[in-house]
Amino acid sequence: MLKSIFMVTIVVLNAEQAEQDYRQHLGYETVGKGALSTGLASAWGLPAMAGAAYVLMQAKAPSPNLLRFIEAAEPGNYQPLRTQGWNAVEILVEDAEALARSLAPSPFEVIGPPRFLTEQRNIKALQALGPAGELLYLTQVLDPTQTSFRIGSAQAWVDRVFIMVLGTTDLAATTRFYTGVLAQEISGPWPYRIGVLSRAWDQPEDRVYPLSVVQLQGQYLVEIDEYPPEAARRDRPAGGLPFGPAMVTFEVGSLAEAAERLAMRPGAVPDPPYAGRELLVVEGPSGEWLELIGPEPVAAGDQTP
Repeated sequence: MLKSIFMVTIVVLNAEQAEQDYRQHLGYETVGKGALSTGLASAWGLPAMAGAAYVLMQAKAPSPNLLRFIEAAEPGNYQPLRTQGWNAVEILVEDAEALARSLAPSPFEVIGPPRFLTEQRNIKALQALGPAGELLYLTQVLDPTQTSFRIGSAQAWVDRVFIMVLGTTDLAATTRFYTGVLAQEISGPWPYRIGVLSRAWDQPEDRVYPLSVVQLQGQYLVEIDEYPPEAARRDRPAGGLPFGPAMVTFEVGSLAEAAERLAMRPGAVPDPPYAGRELLVVEGPSGEWLELIGPEPVAAGDQTP
C-alpha cells in the first residue's frame, strides 16, 4: 500500500533557524513557508497545530520528497534514540567523508563518524544531530547494484530522504501493524549492531538489536529497530504533534483502499504541498504519525462524500 516517502515532518523550536541551517550546511532549498491552516490541522485531527509556522525544503537535485519543519513551543521528553517513534531521517549523500569535514564547524553535531556499514564496503554513513536534536543518517551508496534493497544513490551533495528509522520497544506488535493493517511486506528481523543506539544507552558497541525492514514500492525503506524496554513513549501535546521527527507522509497506490483498511475518511487539502490531494493520518503503535496521500489531486466534485 505504501509506495514512497513524499515528505518528512520535523517539529522544531525555531523553523526559521532550521531553514537557515539546512540551506547553509546541507544545501537544501526553501520551496514554501507560511502558517499551517485550520483546514489542514482539522484534517489531521490536531487543532492545536493551526497557525504554527512551517517551512518546506527540498534537495537541490530534482528531488521527489520534502522536509517540512514545523515550529512548536516545547520539546517535551524528546531524546533521539531514547524515545520511541520516528527517530532518524536517512538521507543520500555524495561523499560522506567530505560532508563530515564540512559539518565540523556547524550546528550539526557528528555523533558517528563515517564508516562502512557492509562487508562489501559499498555503503558508508555518518550520523549527526541537527540543530533541534533531530537525528540524521547521512549515507553514501557507492554501488547501489551491490545492495540487498532498491535504494539508489545520491544525485546531489545532499540528496533525498530514502529511509525512515522507527524505534519501538515491541518489534512484534509494530510488525503486525505494518503487515496486517498497512499490508506491507517486511524482511527480518535480523540481529544488527547499531553503534549510535548502544552509545545512547551506554551499552557495549558490539550489542545487537533486532531490526526489520519494510521495502516500499520505490527506492525507499522503513527500518524498524527494537529499542531497550526503557525507551519512553514520546510526549505529545494535546491536539499537537510530538517533537522531533514526528510524521512521515507516504504516497499510496489507492487512498480508498487505505481508508477502507483503516476505517477512516480522507479529506482533500488545498494547502501546499498537497495541491488538492486527499489525505488521512494514523498514529502507529510506537507513537509514530503516518500521513497517507493519494497519487493525484482530487477534483472538487470527486472528493470522498
